[in-house]
Amino acid sequence: MLDARVRMEARLLWASLWKRRGRAGLAALAVAIGASVAAALLHVSGDVGVKLSRELRAFGPNLIVAPAAASGERTLDERQVRARCEAVGVSGVPVLYANSIAGGHGVPIAGADLRALATLHPSWKWSGAGPRTSPAAAPANEAYAGATLARRMGWKPGDTLALASPDGSRRATIRIVETLETGTSDEEALWLPLELAQSLAGEPGRVSLVQARVAGGTVAVERAAGQIERGGGVEALPLRALSATEQGLLDRMRRLMLLVTLAALVAGALSAYGTLTDLALERKHEIALLKAVGAPRRRIVGRFLVESAAIGLVGGMLGWLIGAAFALFIGREVFHAALRLQPGVPPLVVALAMLTALVAAAGPIRLALAIEPARALREDG
Repeated sequence: MLDARVRMEARLLWASLWKRRGRAGLAALAVAIGASVAAALLHVSGDVGVKLSRELRAFGPNLIVAPAAASGERTLDERQVRARCEAVGVSGVPVLYANSIAGGHGVPIAGADLRALATLHPSWKWSGAGPRTSPAAAPANEAYAGATLARRMGWKPGDTLALASPDGSRRATIRIVETLETGTSDEEALWLPLELAQSLAGEPGRVSLVQARVAGGTVAVERAAGQIERGGGVEALPLRALSATEQGLLDRMRRLMLLVTLAALVAGALSAYGTLTDLALERKHEIALLKAVGAPRRRIVGRFLVESAAIGLVGGMLGWLIGAAFALFIGREVFHAALRLQPGVPPLVVALAMLTALVAAAGPIRLALAIEPARALREDG
């Protein structure tokens, strides 16, 4: 008996919506527009942290690991500091700063894995392709001169230099491959492969500091710094301005997405409210007949709620499809990367769309309950 009744109600629901498919379609479209914005922003917000962190890498490192002041050491053991960083999931670039002599002039040198350093500092400008595209087996004597240093010394790419330690006991011959602009004091240094700089400085296996970038904002950077400092001997210094900027941008982006999502859903609810109210006006005679034959208020209210839920279901599914396409477009055009669609978004969007439609049903329900059967039938008759 219950199944037959459900089937009958389903047929009546379909017949009612199909008969007024134009206005019902408009109501579903109004809900879909709000749901599509919600779907797009929910997909984007799920990936925005990763994408925003990728964009903010242009700021460079946000964590520096250096010798602790209390240790009395001037340098760090490269192997130990690498192990500490890797133990907490931080991939750092060890750097050694030292002095050398070239052509009778004192020249600051810096040693590092230049390909890793270029990845950590994507805003640095290289006069050529840069070490990121250099072959893995690049010559060990290749060097990159800071633009300021190269101008002062009159160096240009292709020049060969003889370097010596300040005491003259260690020597090396290098070839300048490119110049680089950093916008910082790093332009004053001659950048060498780390092992070559260690050999020239007489500091094998030692580094001055480690530059690293930790994704996730201030909290993640502070946590990584605390873990690296355990055991003593090193000091992990978060660059708080960069970390706070990243966290602030991420928080503001998420708040903006939330507000836009709420605004879109409210706009969709208002549009659906007007359309569903018009639908109720068209059915004024039908509602009056139901009341005249003694239909209870809960049946009239239930019918409108079921119709609104059906419209919300259709609008939610359509909105998710549109929103997913829009999210992929945002990922490609804004973040220049493929966006990963979140599996939990479709049911959430459909639920939001159905809730929006049910809220919009307040208009037609209020109108339906206010209809007086005698007057409505007399006016139609």
